[in-house]
Amino acid sequence: MKYSLCIDLLYLEIGEHGPIFSDTDKLLAGMELAKKTGYQAVEFWDWNTRDYEKLLAKKKELGLDVAAICAKDRGKLTDLSTLKQAVQGLRETIEVAKKFACPNIIITADPNPELDKETCRKNITESLKRLAPLAEEADIMLVLEPISGASFFTDSKEPFDILKEVGSSHVKLLYDIFHYQIMEGNIVNTIKQNIDLIGHIHAASAPQRFEITSGELNYDYIIREIKAAGYERYFGIEYLPTTDKETSVANCKKLIEDALK
Repeated sequence: MKYSLCIDLLYLEIGEHGPIFSDTDKLLAGMELAKKTGYQAVEFWDWNTRDYEKLLAKKKELGLDVAAICAKDRGKLTDLSTLKQAVQGLRETIEVAKKFACPNIIITADPNPELDKETCRKNITESLKRLAPLAEEADIMLVLEPISGASFFTDSKEPFDILKEVGSSHVKLLYDIFHYQIMEGNIVNTIKQNIDLIGHIHAASAPQRFEITSGELNYDYIIREIKAAGYERYFGIEYLPTTDKETSVANCKKLIEDALK
């Protein structure tokens, strides 16, 4: 099992009017921090709102891998009228992912109050079937991420059922342990029962999205069980640090490596 560090959330700030997302310079600092603390792989969110050429140059300079990036226009799956936009966004993202040698592209299904639930579900399924051939041709994995409070999905069963219906080896679930602890719990059993449908994992403490060394989840146990289940793809930590960033990410890395021994 491989592991990665999400450098985007590390530098997220909460301002007077809401979240202030990381800019290119902060992501470059995150890559330097990852290298300094011994991480081989990083991931970040939107490439199209940053100077991704600078990020690409830094990746090559430091010899880092990039585990995942987000698709441009990634949340347009519930409405077929926006599918053309989602397809074009994915095409552009695939070309960027190839430059980074990035194996995973993150997509989402935003809630759509204008359409009923069954229509949204059918549209998501149809959209994924349209996107799947692009991923297959590029040999890149699309990972669908349900997000608590900000997604069409409110459990794990429905997206897993949809992925079975889509039936592509290049479209799987991004199982975010933090979000699923909030939505439904039963983390280890759900992962083990659906391991073949999971293409990427995100992790943070719960109920706050802090270090995996804190909170109500036992990540030593969770990581050991995921490894024992045969999971070989990336386990990415995506969290808000509560202490000095260097100390924080180093402590998380130690927990992961100790659990993998």
